[in-house]
Amino acid sequence: MSEIPGAAAGPGDQIAPALLRCGTERFSGVLRIGGGPGGDVHLRDGLVIAATTPAAPGPESVLLRATGVSEEAWSQAYRAGAPAGELGAALVAERAVGAAGLEVICLTALFDALFAMVASGAYRCTAEPAGPGDLSPALPVSPGITPDRLVRETRRRLAAAAPWRDLGVTPRARPLATRPADPAAPRPDELRHAVLRLANGRRTVRDIAFALGRGLFPVMGEAAHMVAAGLLTLAPADAETGPVPLPGEGAAPAGPARAAPVPDGGLLPRRRRGASGAGQIPPPPAAGPPPAARSLAVRDIRTAAAHEEQP
Repeated sequence: MSEIPGAAAGPGDQIAPALLRCGTERFSGVLRIGGGPGGDVHLRDGLVIAATTPAAPGPESVLLRATGVSEEAWSQAYRAGAPAGELGAALVAERAVGAAGLEVICLTALFDALFAMVASGAYRCTAEPAGPGDLSPALPVSPGITPDRLVRETRRRLAAAAPWRDLGVTPRARPLATRPADPAAPRPDELRHAVLRLANGRRTVRDIAFALGRGLFPVMGEAAHMVAAGLLTLAPADAETGPVPLPGEGAAPAGPARAAPVPDGGLLPRRRRGASGAGQIPPPPAAGPPPAARSLAVRDIRTAAAHEEQP
């Protein structure tokens, strides 16, 4: 696979080789990504069908925040389709979104998720094969894309984002508008106006992406252009929220020591079922009144954190 200048994987980066090996071995299961805000990459028969991470909005957030899908339509589709793994088909049947539009949203979110993981410092992964009873992603890409395509697109985005990092624009950067957005002014660029409106020096670029239901990659790009134009400045970053170097540019990512290289001839070390104790019966709870029941609401399935909507 050809490398993109400036976006080559670092010596300990396991993500790209593991993805490609999953494709070669027609792996079905989940690739658990760690190191920084990680996430999961879901594969079926060697094809990538979804990627989820707290570092970037998923297709659910995009549908609810950026495409005009109402909470009522979402709730109806969720009740009708989610139990059978047909949420996407139910959304199309409810005319909440078109089939082609839904496919584009899911694919774009998949690309954005892996870019967000790597740009935020993720660099290691573990393969977990699918087992009986495992749940599929709510909104998968069907039939899926090849790992090679995902790796190429991620490296392309990392190369495009390298100049943004030079400006200090990273997922953890906290942009601050140099002047407040004028709600009465013309809006030739809705994304630029929205970023300007939310850039208060406390929200990170990631927070803004979630609040808007837009991908991290386009929001980072818009923020970088606005910093270069003098429309945004960056609030000082502390030790916990400071910029994270992109893997493969000479700096070790934040977090624990890198994992050992992947041994030849197989996938990454596999998790053994039962090793985590997840299947064991927990001890009985202490005596006391039972907790209050909690019903599942539409907001429970949104991936944005509650603080992201605060000014």
